[in-house]
Amino acid sequence: MSGTIDFYYEFASPYSYIAAQRLPVLAASIGRRVRWRPVELRKIWEAQGVLDAYGAIRKVKRGYIQTDARRVAADLGIAFKVPAPFPPDATLARLAVHGLEARKSDPGGVLTLNLWQRLWGEGGSISTEEDLVAAKPDGLETSELLAAAADPRARDGLDAANSDAIALSCFGVPWLVADGDSYFGQDRLDLMQRRLAA
Repeated sequence: MSGTIDFYYEFASPYSYIAAQRLPVLAASIGRRVRWRPVELRKIWEAQGVLDAYGAIRKVKRGYIQTDARRVAADLGIAFKVPAPFPPDATLARLAVHGLEARKSDPGGVLTLNLWQRLWGEGGSISTEEDLVAAKPDGLETSELLAAAADPRARDGLDAANSDAIALSCFGVPWLVADGDSYFGQDRLDLMQRRLAA
């Protein structure tokens, strides 16, 4: 593999969910590995001094985003259902992914995709330990998954992802970084692939 694609995302972001359905295959086609980096977007906006402004804007955009994400998902043949309640509490999910990524690569990505299938594919919950276990990657023990979520390295990984996103001037998700270049939005995947392949 010639490098990585850092994928910064929020579980509550429908566009991150849509991007993730295509990203692993896209990355493999150009010899890249995906580094799964869930973040806390509110903390990023707060650090940048734009939390209130973005909160107000997103309140106005919420209905459009859900409608548009549904259209985009349908166009790509991706299952889509707005979860209730929304937004979900993704604290445990974020920690579990970072905990797995600290221990071994790949299960964090598989867990992310499984959790998103529950959340956006089925409109279900990802907030509890039971939800986490239901989305457990094949071959991973329940005890190993829960230990990863409780691992101090999980919080360290999440804090580092937040800090890195801030340093990259990330203002939204999905945010992808490869070879020092940043790409915002699920609609930039093809552009990123062409540039990296070249």
